[in-house]
Amino acid sequence: MTSEEPGAGSGSTDEIAPPSFRTLVRERGRTLTFATAGTGFFLVIMGFLSAILVTPDFYRDSLAGYDPPVDALMGVLLLALSFRIGEQSIVAWFFSLLAPILTVLIAVFSPNVFSLASAVAATALVALILPYRGGLYRGPITGPASTQLMVMVAAILSLLFGMVGAQYLGDQFSPSVHGWSTSLYFTITTISTNGSGFSPTSDGARYFVVVLILLGVGTFLSAVVVLFQPFLERRLERIAQRLQRAQMEELNDHIIVCGASTTARAAAEALRDSGVAAVILSPDARAVERLRAEGFATELGESSSEDDLRAVGITRARALVAADDSDAENLLTVITARGIEGRLRIVAVATIPGNVSKLRKAGANEAISAIAVAAKLVSAAALGPSAPRDRAGLMRT
Repeated sequence: MTSEEPGAGSGSTDEIAPPSFRTLVRERGRTLTFATAGTGFFLVIMGFLSAILVTPDFYRDSLAGYDPPVDALMGVLLLALSFRIGEQSIVAWFFSLLAPILTVLIAVFSPNVFSLASAVAATALVALILPYRGGLYRGPITGPASTQLMVMVAAILSLLFGMVGAQYLGDQFSPSVHGWSTSLYFTITTISTNGSGFSPTSDGARYFVVVLILLGVGTFLSAVVVLFQPFLERRLERIAQRLQRAQMEELNDHIIVCGASTTARAAAEALRDSGVAAVILSPDARAVERLRAEGFATELGESSSEDDLRAVGITRARALVAADDSDAENLLTVITARGIEGRLRIVAVATIPGNVSKLRKAGANEAISAIAVAAKLVSAAALGPSAPRDRAGLMRT
C-alpha cells in the first residue's frame, strides 16, 4: 500500500478525521436547544389535550388513561432541560433522553391519538440528539448547575409519583380521588403538609401517603434551597460590594499598595503592624480573596485604571506603592497615579535594577530595586558587623 492510500499514515488520517462530537455540539447547540424546547412544548399541549378531550384508547389495560400527566410533566422537564442541553451538561443530556423513553412507554401501555403523537415527537428528539452522545461528557457531573437540574428532575418525578399513585389508589381515600386535577391538588397539599382533606382508608394508601410526604417534602425543600441559592448569593455579593465601597469611601490619609506580589503583601503587612491604614489593589480575584481572608483591606481592580484608583480613594491617600511583579505594570501605575494626583507620594518597586531610573522619570518619588536592596543586606550580613555602613544600615559600596 502506497503512502497516497487512505489511512497509510497519521498525516492522511488527521486530514480526513471528522470534527469531534464536542465541536459538533458547540456548533449546533442552539438547534438542539430549540428542538428540545419545542418537543417539550408539544408534549405539554398533548398532555393537556389528552386530559381535556376524552378519546378512546386503542386497547385497555391497567395503565390506560395514565398518559396526560406523564406527557405534560415530561414536556415541562424537557423545557427546563433545554436551556442546558446546548451546553453539553451531562445531567441535561441524560434526562432529555430519559423523558422521551417514559413518554414512549406510556404510549405503549395506553395508546391513544395524543399519547402516540407525543411518542412520535419524543422518538424524533431522541433520533436527533443521540448521534451527539459523544459530546455528553463535558465538565463535572457534580456542581451547582448539575445539582439544580437533578433537584428539578426529582421534584417533577415526585409530583408525577404523587399524581399517578393518587389516581391509582383513588378509591382507597375518603372522599375518593378521581381526575387529574384532584390528583394534582392532593399531591401538592400532601407534599406541603397543609392537609389535603383526603383520608386514607387502607394500609396501602397510608403507606403511599407516608412515602409521598418523605419523598416530596425533602425533594421540594431541596428544590427551594438549590433554586434560590444563586439568587441569595448574588444578593449577598451585592451587599458585600456595597459595604466594601462604603469602607473605601471612609478611607483617608491611607496608603494604596498596588499588586498582589510577595513584596506588596509584605509592605501591606508592615504598614498594618505600624498602625497605618492601607488598601491593596489587585486584578487577581483569587489573590484578593486570599488577602481579604487574611484581614487585609483589598479591592479588585486594575492599578493602571483611573476609575479603580479613584475607587480606593487616591485623592485622599497619603502615598501609593507600586509593587506588582511586572515593571511594565508598575510603570503604567505610576503614570496613571501621577496624572490623577500630582502631589501624591509614589514609591515604585522594580524587579529589574535597570528599570529604577525609568520609574523615577515616569513620576515616582522613590524607585527601589528589591534585588539590589536584598543584595546589600545579604553582603552586609556576610561581612559581619565590622563592615562600614551608611545611615540606613546598609553596607557602603
